[in-house]
Amino acid sequence: MLDRRIGADTLRFAVLGESLSHTWSPYIHNSLFLAASRNAVYLPVTIGRDRLASVVDVLRSCFAGFNVTIPYKERILPFLDEVDDAVRACGAVNTVENRDGRLIGHITDGLGMLAAIEQGGVRTQGIRALILGAGGAARVAGYEFLARGGEVTFAARDAQKAGRLSVELGETQCDGQARIHVCTLDSIPCASYDILINCTPVGMYPATDASPVTRDVVAQCGAVFDAVYNPRTTKLLGLAKAEGIPSIEGLGMLFQQAVEAQKTWFGPDIGVSAEAQQEIYRELSAEL
Repeated sequence: MLDRRIGADTLRFAVLGESLSHTWSPYIHNSLFLAASRNAVYLPVTIGRDRLASVVDVLRSCFAGFNVTIPYKERILPFLDEVDDAVRACGAVNTVENRDGRLIGHITDGLGMLAAIEQGGVRTQGIRALILGAGGAARVAGYEFLARGGEVTFAARDAQKAGRLSVELGETQCDGQARIHVCTLDSIPCASYDILINCTPVGMYPATDASPVTRDVVAQCGAVFDAVYNPRTTKLLGLAKAEGIPSIEGLGMLFQQAVEAQKTWFGPDIGVSAEAQQEIYRELSAEL
């Protein structure tokens, strides 16, 4: 039988990375394309660090958009024509749209995180967030909560790194610095937080018995989100459940940031119903 699924009119998308053997992005995006009856295909593109410029030239000429993962989220920036406010604040890109040959950078990780939290029944507007970590994921999370009028406390092993992050993020909001606090992981103030966000790798497989904070800290929070999704239920989420606190797994962020990426490529309506998205997510969950 002649396979007519991919032809000259098929829109092409990709994810760029140095090692993509474990990526779930093609499965998620191609499933969303299928659900929308969209003539599009999404491919993993593994490249060496010395080939980034030449590969971006190819993508500019014949791909409608692409995602970027480690180690290219920052290195892609010089090759883009434009970036949005979130990228300027966070210094990283994970989604690129090709608008008539102009490459425009976005970052959808934070939006995906917020969508996952909201689907877990937890509000994200104007809240107090305790964010563990001071790396790229923590920066994105902090930016999104600040942009929604929230107050953020960064708790990290390296207080100086957290302090630099605080200053840099504070400069992106007119009153941001007044709404950012910094502490170390072992000196978190005894206060109430609407949500705890884990942006560290602590608890990730194979070190699954570790938690970045104690149960006493968890008990100070109204909800807990863990960006780690292997295992699905981390030690941190287990502590939250033991306290009867809403716990939200990181897999939802992985899925929702892909949905947000498609919104940058196709507009707010990506042509996939909420029910179809939930079914794709359930199938993804069953695989992990």
